[in-house]
Amino acid sequence: MSSVRQALPLLLALAAGSVPAHVAAQVVPPTVAEGVEARYPDAARAANRGRVVVPMRIVIEPDGTVSDAQILEPQGDGLDEAALEAVRDYAFTPASRDGRPIRVAIRFELALEPPITQEDAAEVPEPEVPDEPPPPPPGRLEGQLLDADSGAAVAECDVALVDAEGRERFARTDAEGRFAFDDVAPGDYRVAARPLGFPERIEAESVVSGEATTVLYRLVLDAGDEEDEEGVYVARATTDPPPREVTRRSLPAEVLNSIPGTRGDPIRAIEILPGIARPPFGLGLVIVRGSAPGDTEVLLDGVPIPLLYHFGGLTSVFNGRLLDRVDFYPGNFSSRYGRKMGGIIEVDTRDPRTDRIHGVVELGLIDASLLLEGPVTERFAIAGSIRRSFIDAWFGAVVPEGLGVTAAPTYYDYQLLGTYRPTERDRVRFRFYGSDDRFKLFFGNDFADDPAARGALALATRFNFFQTNWKRNVNDRTTQELVLQVGPTRLQFGLGTLARFDLQAWNVFGRAEWVHSPSDRLRIVAGLDISTAAVDIGYIGGAIGQSEGNVQDQSNAQVAFSQNVFNARPGAYVDAALTAGDFVLNGAVRADYYSEINGYSVDPRLVAQLRVHEEVRLRAGAGLFSQPPEFPESAPTIGNPDLEPIHSAHFGLGADWTIGEGINLTLDGFYKPIWNRVIGTADGSAPRFVNDGIGRIYGLEVQGRIQPSEARRYYGYLAYTLMRSERNDRGVWRAFDFDQTHIFTTTFMYLFRRGWELGGTVRLITGNPYTPVNGSVFDPVNQSYYPINGVTNSARLPFFNRFDVRVQKTWTFDAWKLALFLDVQNATNRMNPEGVLYNY
Repeated sequence: MSSVRQALPLLLALAAGSVPAHVAAQVVPPTVAEGVEARYPDAARAANRGRVVVPMRIVIEPDGTVSDAQILEPQGDGLDEAALEAVRDYAFTPASRDGRPIRVAIRFELALEPPITQEDAAEVPEPEVPDEPPPPPPGRLEGQLLDADSGAAVAECDVALVDAEGRERFARTDAEGRFAFDDVAPGDYRVAARPLGFPERIEAESVVSGEATTVLYRLVLDAGDEEDEEGVYVARATTDPPPREVTRRSLPAEVLNSIPGTRGDPIRAIEILPGIARPPFGLGLVIVRGSAPGDTEVLLDGVPIPLLYHFGGLTSVFNGRLLDRVDFYPGNFSSRYGRKMGGIIEVDTRDPRTDRIHGVVELGLIDASLLLEGPVTERFAIAGSIRRSFIDAWFGAVVPEGLGVTAAPTYYDYQLLGTYRPTERDRVRFRFYGSDDRFKLFFGNDFADDPAARGALALATRFNFFQTNWKRNVNDRTTQELVLQVGPTRLQFGLGTLARFDLQAWNVFGRAEWVHSPSDRLRIVAGLDISTAAVDIGYIGGAIGQSEGNVQDQSNAQVAFSQNVFNARPGAYVDAALTAGDFVLNGAVRADYYSEINGYSVDPRLVAQLRVHEEVRLRAGAGLFSQPPEFPESAPTIGNPDLEPIHSAHFGLGADWTIGEGINLTLDGFYKPIWNRVIGTADGSAPRFVNDGIGRIYGLEVQGRIQPSEARRYYGYLAYTLMRSERNDRGVWRAFDFDQTHIFTTTFMYLFRRGWELGGTVRLITGNPYTPVNGSVFDPVNQSYYPINGVTNSARLPFFNRFDVRVQKTWTFDAWKLALFLDVQNATNRMNPEGVLYNY
């Protein structure tokens, strides 16, 4: 899986460079198996009471017998005694929790009716038997789920409609928390909502013929299982899992598609979060807390993916409307994530909608996309999307003089998602998805001094994957999840006669994970995963130096190699969280093996959290994190296969403060020493790369959030990072290639009435460092000038400043919506230098 990511440093050199806690128990209520006709008292008959309903509280044992009964609303005239006498002889099908009979207390209403005597029968006329009437027209049940605390919609939640016979229908809430069931026969039903992070909600509702029944459920977090005074099970709640990271930052679904400056791309919305540095234009890298781009892993539904963006950051390779949430872990992340020491970005997809067919068509100047989704059966739903770029339609008119367009840039991506729920305990998901990017340019004589760099520049990347996931609730305290992904990747690059690169790989990733809660205070996560890649690689070009802080090689030496490589990286991890009141202690350890270097790493990690006030929580963590060298560094022909893993320690201290409803402030400090860094040898001789480099990263992050809610028509984010990232190659400290001292981002959106939205994003960022050139030397053989470089990264580009604006208008019709938006990046036309080019 990581073969393409491993090749990125080579391309850069050529160019220069939450498992939820235990799932809510499935509680099935008791039903009457055998009833007894109640005796109607003479006193009630004499008083002409007629039909009377007696409410009672009864206790039903696991064998279905009634052990206790109490009158809730006395009726008098002997009716209460008669009801108690009858109900004690009732037999029930017992209630069950996850298939096991349990003792329950329920409210039970028993109707007592006076017997019909011969005199009464004589007075009653014989009823006429009409023709069989047509069935009554169906009704509709619709509703909405909201978080009672914040008022936010609870999206992508499964809702079941259960009739009196136990038959089920399923729906799923949309982005506004709404669900609906059409063509519902009149009668009484149970509505069961199973939202992640909330207790299961079961309500009794009635559907009336020809009418729509509308319900609103406000969900409240519960502390856990409860028992009444007699030890009878009443309800069970699901709580969020104990956090395993010092810092986790999430963007909810309702925010992902509307951040100004992202063209509605939800993955690019991570740019507004603290700790995310700005890469140079067009590289599409993810730089987290001063770590190298290859130190950060991007995962889709828990599986690593090779590329995140089309064409170096233009747009992401996955349709944002199929995403549920983007989680960002800048450090001290869970032992579930391994082989990386920077940060983690996890993109979670949602399940297809099950209420009805939905479709979205999106047209823009950059690309167009189509999305369709809906149910196939009550338990199976699918969603499909395809997107293609329009860049090739206008690219030739905007390229600078001196460039010839051989093949204009084009890209496409596709996704096919399905979710099948064979039982209440099982969920099976599959995903087919892929991406393809390609373009080819021709550089004329005016482009470069080096004749070898003139000619064609070609780049092509593509991947296709199949992923399947099976999650099973083994019981109310144990879940199991199995994941498998397979597929090929391809990366091709060429620059005249200067360099050619071709990589083909077959990637396989598998994971098995178990979550068990022996008690409400202890939660254990254990898992195994493996990442393998069979790689066929060919390369012709200049000698490859270290991936960061590298000064251009002036030797003009070229290397050529072709190699078949197979690497396997198995790992195992265990994570235990202990909760004691307001204190949570998380201990974890992860072990990994790297076949390409025959090396291994063992990384212990520890996180503690303490809620010191209802609105204030403190966090602290420390741990070890390791990763293997990049492919060019450990390849036998061009690198050193005897390298060791690279290591980093994460130390973090943070605080969260809830200022008001939906308004939060977080503060985080961090320090990350790095050792065993891979650097190039001083003279480029064998073994070419050694583990002699060190580094250090430290800083402070502040984030303020105003979350969207039902009562608030605006939301916003503010993030500031003060940071220093330094490296030491051979005894001299210097700035990291992407070191940015100040990173300030703020975004604000206001939702006007009548479907209008307006917002903006401001980014102020310290310029990247660069190595100045102090002079040049002329090479008469090649007719080229070669620079005399100054101290590595001793100069810095000017401050980066960008203002983005987004305006949107939405029209809502009965069965569809139309939205037009204008997203303008760099609305002030600010000139931000991306580098310095020297002439002869």
